[in-house]
Amino acid sequence: MAEGHVDVKRYQIISLLYIVFICFSVINIKISVLDSNTYTIKSIQSIEKEELKKVDISNKIIDDNKDLLAKSLKADAYLKIRTRLKLSNQVVTGVLKHVDDEFAKEGTTLLRQFNSRNLIEEILKSDSGVIVLEKDLFDLSDFIKKSPFKLQTSLDSLIPIEKIVTTIKGKEEKWDYYLFMHKPSAISYMQLERIKLLLTKTQLLYQEAALAEIGYQPTYFSQFNPKLYVLKASIKEYKEEEIIKPGQKVISVNDQVFDDLFKKILASLHTENIFVGLNNTLLSDFDFLMGKDFEVEILPKVNIVKANNNYRVVFNKTGEYMLRFYDLRKEKKVLFEKKINVNPIPDPIVKVRGDNLSNYAINVKDLLGAERLEAKLEINNLNFFPGRINSYKVIRIHNGKEEEAVNNYGELFQSPTQKVLGALKKNDLLIFDNVNMSLVDGSSRTSAPIIYKIID
Repeated sequence: MAEGHVDVKRYQIISLLYIVFICFSVINIKISVLDSNTYTIKSIQSIEKEELKKVDISNKIIDDNKDLLAKSLKADAYLKIRTRLKLSNQVVTGVLKHVDDEFAKEGTTLLRQFNSRNLIEEILKSDSGVIVLEKDLFDLSDFIKKSPFKLQTSLDSLIPIEKIVTTIKGKEEKWDYYLFMHKPSAISYMQLERIKLLLTKTQLLYQEAALAEIGYQPTYFSQFNPKLYVLKASIKEYKEEEIIKPGQKVISVNDQVFDDLFKKILASLHTENIFVGLNNTLLSDFDFLMGKDFEVEILPKVNIVKANNNYRVVFNKTGEYMLRFYDLRKEKKVLFEKKINVNPIPDPIVKVRGDNLSNYAINVKDLLGAERLEAKLEINNLNFFPGRINSYKVIRIHNGKEEEAVNNYGELFQSPTQKVLGALKKNDLLIFDNVNMSLVDGSSRTSAPIIYKIID
């Protein structure tokens, strides 16, 4: 009997320890921390409401200036990104509504579910959940990267836009798992609201950048004080007759902002995506005469070349430059100054030139029809490669072993390379490795290896 009593006590203690273990494994975040997330959500929602007011105002100005904005390539590109961001905002709004609706169907709310994981994870895993948001955000990132003009924003890094995200401790996790899965509702819902705010803020940045191309800037204005406070700029004091009156859209047609030369510069100027060593177009389709109507000064000094109505500049070094425009029509005066950044040329993309060679698995016939490697730079609609391919190594792997390896000099396949290609068999691997290139900026680059598996 005594032994039986001891066993019962022992099993009771073991059971109690098991229950404690389960509790600690589930409740591993302080309730106060999760509770504070509900205030974070409310704060984000409040900030977004204020940002949306600015979005609505700038949209009204954009609608009033459609024709002028359409003449600027940069403004037009910014507004296309703005429209795409608006679509992404609608997607994340739809996911939030889906969560709220599913909570309502279950007779619960976010406040009741703030410490629960199962229900929100089930909702977010559905076809209307984060799978829709993930696809849209990655498509948005690609859309912005392909635009000829874009702003430096932290959208990609703050969401982040990576299929596999590395945590602070170095652990790799899938995008949806990292942001949403196996987390209390308070955290997952807060992430959705945070992404929505970032999209709204970025949309506003692009709208304001487009308007800046035609002279509009964010300002503070009071009808009781004849001063216009321009954000991130100096204060300009206007006369009483220059101040906007009810029903008026602009201040004075004689003001510098609305001068034809000034507007034309804003519409024609290209100061984004400038790269060292390339022939960068500074002004396009610009019909005012340099030396007569205006003057351009760039410091450190560089040469400006006119070709038809385009003005081009080659920068020899990376870094920051000061761009200054002068009006010469009456007396020489500064129109405006702007700092511009000259970037290093990005790494080129190298591939085998030919049809049906974009996949990992190819047939020998298509490969034998190729004649060279080619390098490309997908920047500023560049239609030539600003450099040359110096050399690369061609390796044939047969039955898991290196069978042949030759060096090729120049982009064209030389006879040793052609011999390796002619000896390829089914299931062989062909590797183009150590592709060395020289660019016009004086740098040397080595691209990633190109690997093919021969299927026929």
